[in-house]
Amino acid sequence: MIKVLVCANSRVELARLEALVNSARSLELVGSSLGRADLIQQLADTQPDVLLELSVLDDLEESRLPDWVAKTVAQVVLVPEPEFSVALAAIRAADSALRGVLPTGASAREIQTAIEGAAAGLFVLHPDVWEHLVTPSGAPSRASSDPVLQQLSPRESEILNLLAAGLGNKEIAWRLKISEHTVKFHVTSIFNKLNASSRAEAVTVGVRRGLIIL
Repeated sequence: MIKVLVCANSRVELARLEALVNSARSLELVGSSLGRADLIQQLADTQPDVLLELSVLDDLEESRLPDWVAKTVAQVVLVPEPEFSVALAAIRAADSALRGVLPTGASAREIQTAIEGAAAGLFVLHPDVWEHLVTPSGAPSRASSDPVLQQLSPRESEILNLLAAGLGNKEIAWRLKISEHTVKFHVTSIFNKLNASSRAEAVTVGVRRGLIIL
């Protein structure tokens, strides 16, 4: 059971998040905070696995969570489209507790999936946030034009996303209808191209470079 604390700036949105968590069998609502006035105290009292917050990222920047939060709590935020860029910058910060970014209109299933992924130590980006990495003109942004991104093959990108979903080599091999040996080859190649020494590090680098999507 994943312990979740929810936070929102309005009673209507707070009630929506509470109902969403209560309706999911894998989640347990341990507390809720209307605004950030007593959020830190509630985090200390309830010790959740995940903080689900509907807010504007500017507010999060002004009220940065303590360092201990980043070490013990995974943060998932729902933000409006104008704040996607701020969210993407925040999730790349080395000391950030932020593990998931979704639009405010994300479905209940998408939010639940993001919470479960964040609790498992993964980084989660909603497809709408992913698409924001591309400029309106269709040209890749600076993040997506990184040479490392261009070096990953379509198959490697696919496997990286499956790693982020928590799948092992055997599961990936079954899913893609390829041999386990081939999966190991691709994983090694991904590690080399992302300069990573573990799956967790590869996923972290992939998220920071915009390769992991929900």
